Parts: sequence; structure tokens; C-alpha cells
Amino acid sequence: MNKISKYLFAMLAILAISCNDKPSDMAINLLPDTVSIKGINSFDTLLIPSIRVYRAHYPLFNYGSIFIGKANGLTALTLTNFAYLPDTLGNLTEDKIEKVELTMHPERYALGDTNSGNLAFDIYRVERRWNIDTTNYDSLTVSPANYFGEKIGSYSGKITLKDTLDPIKLQLPKNLIIDWLRTEMVYDSAQKKEVPKVIPNWGIAFVPQQNATVINRFAGNSVNGTTMSTIYVDYKDNMDSTRTLKLAAGIDMTFIDVPEQNPDDIVIFNGVNYWTEINFDLSMIPQFSGIHKAQLDLFLDKSKSFAGNTPLDTIIEANYFMDKNATSTFQYLSASDGNGKYRFNSITSSVQLWNKGNGRGSIVVMPHNTLNQAKELDKLVFFGLNAVDSTKRPTLRVIYSLNPANFKEK
Repeated sequence: MNKISKYLFAMLAILAISCNDKPSDMAINLLPDTVSIKGINSFDTLLIPSIRVYRAHYPLFNYGSIFIGKANGLTALTLTNFAYLPDTLGNLTEDKIEKVELTMHPERYALGDTNSGNLAFDIYRVERRWNIDTTNYDSLTVSPANYFGEKIGSYSGKITLKDTLDPIKLQLPKNLIIDWLRTEMVYDSAQKKEVPKVIPNWGIAFVPQQNATVINRFAGNSVNGTTMSTIYVDYKDNMDSTRTLKLAAGIDMTFIDVPEQNPDDIVIFNGVNYWTEINFDLSMIPQFSGIHKAQLDLFLDKSKSFAGNTPLDTIIEANYFMDKNATSTFQYLSASDGNGKYRFNSITSSVQLWNKGNGRGSIVVMPHNTLNQAKELDKLVFFGLNAVDSTKRPTLRVIYSLNPANFKEK
């Protein structure tokens, strides 16, 4: 063997030995044959074990609109307290009052028979303090009534939903304002003397009558609003000149009675604020896997859904609430494809977080934005886990990869 042949043989031997060495710890992550891309879906694996339909604590309090009426199994009543009561008219008498007129401003949204439906409601004095935390529809309507006093007005008619809606004007009794303007002397520590102060009142209630067939929305209290419910009081002053006292809605809240929802459905109910928590179990995916994509599809059950005189929502949202915090950690939007499928294109961030723990978690599907949550009463029902047509059940697809270098040591 000549010198050149011996040299080549020696080099081949060295290369052969080096190829049998194990790769370094750093290099092993770069070897493609150690990474395995896998997919999993809810068609063949139980990834969504349960759902929970619940009514969120989202009171319709001072959102700029109120609801009154009955339709689609809902009954909506509203309490309104009027602001800007002066403490200088405590001596006003009924004979000095010429007129007490309530002006209400309908808005274009309505639910129910919007073509020929009848809006009918009564107005009552509210005799007790109420608040957003402890007062609800049942407590307001319990018999015998303990919130409402005498009936002081009523309305029955059809509101035509045209481009410009005419206000509703109702006459109220003069003694209502006399009661509201009464004052008492209280000590003012800043002035170091007793001063008149208006005695608190609890406002009025708009309670729908049994023959109402539509729910109308009216302008409510709003910081920047100019068309909220307002009481105008024309009265004679000490100089016998006619003056007008304007009392605008200062606090209002709508209370809605609604039947319990089917726990087998996925429900998003605007205004009423029924939301649905979807629970996931991805514990079969090894911890610390690479989660590349998680996609969720929901399918609308059109036979159970309904809308008012606006199209049904085409965008909904889902939120992941870490440790049940009020503010979501992750928020996702879904748009309808026009045929009833709503796709959350990626809930990957939540699945990645769950995969670092026990693989289990949940998201809450709900209306998107304040308009839908507080100013509409549309209902979206999606097929649940037990839908007869299995292709309409909520569908989760996950793509992930296995990399031994990332596995947690046992």
C-alpha cells in the first residue's frame, strides 16, 4: 500500500469512529428525528368533557339604555331615579304646579312583535331603597309588593321604529314632585350650621302589563347623553312667573325575568347575560409539549336562536379567566362564516398555559362588546356536547410536537 492509500484509509477510519459518537446535549435538539408532530381532535378523543351555562353578574345599570316590555319569554322592568333635585323648593305647594310631564325617548332596537306589537306598562312610585347587588327581579315582584307604591301613570301603544322616533310624553301627579322636593334640616360641618337637604326618594318603576307583546329600548342615563328620560315641572315662583324644573334620569337599572336555559346547550344571551363555560381536558398531551395550534369551532342552532330588529351577532368572544379573575388573561374573537359556524381560529395561548400544568382549563364564551352585552336582547344557542348530529358538537383541534429534550424529568 503506498503512502497516499495509507493516508486515505486512516482518514476513513477516523470518520467512521466519529460518526458512532453520541451527539452532544446541545446538538440533540437539532436532530429532526427526535421531534414528532402530532394532532388530536374532539372527534375521536374526549377533549371537552363538560360545559356550564350560567347567568353572569352583569347588571344593566347606567349603560345609557333601558328596556321595558314583554317578548320571547322575557319580562323587562326598569327602575329610574331622577337627579338634580334642588333644595330650594321645599315649600312648593301643589297649587303652584301647573304640569308634571315625563318625556321618554324610544330607541330603534326592539324585541318581539316589532310590526304590530303593543307596548304596555304602568308607572309606580318606588318606596324602598334598591341597589345593584341585592335587588333583583324576584325581590321586586314578590307578593305582596314591598318595593312599589301607588300607580301614578301608564302607557299603551305601538312605537313605530322609523328613522326619527317621536318621544313619549306622560303626565304624572303633582304630589309626586311635592314629595321629592321635601327637605329636612341637617347640620353641615363645613358651614357649621343647619341647612336644608332634600329627603331621599327611590324613583319610579316602569312595569310591563300582561298584554305587552314587545320589549322596547329607551334612552337611559348617560354622561354624554342628551335624550335620557326627563321630568319637566312647570310651576309658579314667588313672583307668579312660570318656571320649568328639569329632572333628568340620574340612576337607572333594568331587571329581566327569563326562563332557565337548557344546560345541554351552549348559550350566549345578550342583555340577560347568560354565558357558557367550556371545560377542556388535554391531560393526554405530555406536559411541556410544543403546542402549535388549537382551534375551536361552535355551530349555531338557528331553531333556538333569535334576534330583535337587528341581525343576529356575527362576532362573539371567548375569555380565559385565570384564577376566576374579573379581567380575562386571554381574549379570543370568533366570526360567523354565514352558515352558522363560528370559529375561534386560535385559542393556542390558553392551551399552552394549561399544558404547563395539569392540562385542564376552561374558557367562557360570551357576547362581544358593551353594545351586545347591555343594549340588545338577542340569543345565540350553539349545539352542545350531546347534539344528535355529532358534526355539530363543539370541535377542538390541537397540533403539537413531542421533543424529549423538553420533557419534565420524572
